[in-house]
Formats: sequence, C-alpha cells, structure tokens
Amino acid sequence: MKIIVVSDTHGRTEALENLLVREDVRKADWLVHCGDIGDDERWLRNAFAGAVSIVAGNCDYFTDLPKELTVEREGRRFLITHGNRYISGGIPRLWYRAKEEACDVVLFGHTHMPLVAEEDGVLFVNPGSVALPRQADRRRTYAVINVENGKASAHIEDVELRIYD
Repeated sequence: MKIIVVSDTHGRTEALENLLVREDVRKADWLVHCGDIGDDERWLRNAFAGAVSIVAGNCDYFTDLPKELTVEREGRRFLITHGNRYISGGIPRLWYRAKEEACDVVLFGHTHMPLVAEEDGVLFVNPGSVALPRQADRRRTYAVINVENGKASAHIEDVELRIYD
C-alpha cells in the first residue's frame, strides 16, 4: 500500500494541483491531509481517485472535520492529527498519544517542517508543507509511506511548482 501525506496547504489549491499531476502520486492508494487545508476539502476529495482522510488543523475554523483520526490499514494502526495540541511538548507527547490509541504510525503537521523519525516502535511522519514551507531551504515537501508485509517505511519528497502560461 502506498500512502501520500500532506499538510498545511492553507487553501492554496495550486500547491495540491502541483502534487496531484505526478503519476506516482495519482496512483497511490490513500491520501492523508494532516490539517490546515482551508476550503479545499471537497476539491481534494474529488481530485484524488483513492481513499482520502483529512483532519482539521488549528486554522480550519469553520469545518466539521475531526481533529484526530485513528485508522487501521494493512496491519498498521495510524494516528492522524494536525499536531498543534501535542507538538509543543515535542515527540514525547505524540508518542504518549500514539500509545494511548495503540498506534504505531503517527501522521501530523503544524510545523510546516518535514520529519521522519522512529521512537520506541512508533513511526512519526510530518510531511512539511507543499504550500508554505518553513525549513531553511524552503523546499515544498510531502511524505510517502509504503506498507509492505506489515512494515511501514516513510520518506520525504520534494514537489516542484509548475509554471502556468
């Protein structure tokens, strides 16, 4: 199973469009948005052919999106959250939340900075942002997770902006 993870697009549909033109992204099984999506929820659900899961971020004011989801797929249990309620305490607060929900993969955003880390059997993935990156090199990033034979692995990818005529 291939999973695409994005976060913090803040209503910038063009950032998601730049990502969804990639064939490898379009062929993924599941797309997860970790919040601060703006008004693009309906657009994203229609633009991506596979399964879509979206949580609300701290800037998603007028939405009925859940603040957190727990989803089981391919023998892995995923905690999906924006992260703003946990990340100020760093990875330990997210780790405790993952353990409370018996999750072994945590998908989160909020910082606009990509991260892939493993702590005590829990894989933490923050895709950064395809719209508003904050890391020093300003790369627009998303995450790719592969689950094979019950094992999850993740890496960060860059997305280039298309120039429109």
